[in-house]
Amino acid sequence: HSRTHGAVAVELRWPLVKAGKGGVTHLLEPVAQLVWAPRSPNTLLNEDSRLVEFDQGNLFALNRFPGTDAVERGFRANVGVNYLRQDPNGWTLGATIGRVFRADDLTQFTAGSGLDGKTSDWLAAWQLSTQNGVNVTNRLLLDDALSMTKAELLVAFDQPRYGVEVGYLYHKADPAEDRIIDTNELVLDGQFALGQAGWTASLSNRYDLEADRASKAAIGFGFHNECLAVDLSLSRRFTSSTSVRPTTDFSVSLELLGFGGSKAAGPARQCRG
Repeated sequence: HSRTHGAVAVELRWPLVKAGKGGVTHLLEPVAQLVWAPRSPNTLLNEDSRLVEFDQGNLFALNRFPGTDAVERGFRANVGVNYLRQDPNGWTLGATIGRVFRADDLTQFTAGSGLDGKTSDWLAAWQLSTQNGVNVTNRLLLDDALSMTKAELLVAFDQPRYGVEVGYLYHKADPAEDRIIDTNELVLDGQFALGQAGWTASLSNRYDLEADRASKAAIGFGFHNECLAVDLSLSRRFTSSTSVRPTTDFSVSLELLGFGGSKAAGPARQCRG
């Protein structure tokens, strides 16, 4: 199989900047983008792009499919507004709202993606970060009746020696994405340092509000210095169905740093050998 695909886009951004009291700055940026791509149907089997995420990161992307098996086709307009408030006291607020308008519905996307039809769902997202380590992120996909297709709320508190993240996730049921019932979960993740020796402990848990039970839990320990990184983890998936059984996994990873490793060096110590 072979395929050629291209896209042409024209984009207009009009940033409006205002200086407020005390050094506060406001940025309001309307964005309009016109994209043309061929309408020809996809002839490849789609295996790597079945789950599509619609968020503020790809609102103005030429192709919203995550893999290479599928490409976004047809003439469309991506329209949105970005807002950013920066405070000299160390906190920042950002927000995005937007939508996709299509000339024709080519049935490329599932209903659960929020991108199906001639007009997509409304995307609304905002982020708040403060100098004391509090970060809040919220993303919503809403249809014309303001009914939620997806919702995500994450609240994180990060400090040098520990971090905690609490979240809520909602996905509307969509058989095309193998999601027969709504996904409605609470998420908890935590990590903290064990003394000054480079050891850390972590724990996580997902609670399924639809089934009224935990869906996944995990605990882990890690060691990290300037020479190596070691991670140990134990996880248990409680979800069961006709095709998926509860499983318990144990993993060990060892990474030598300084040889192209992905992790930054940890606490400085002298490596002998």
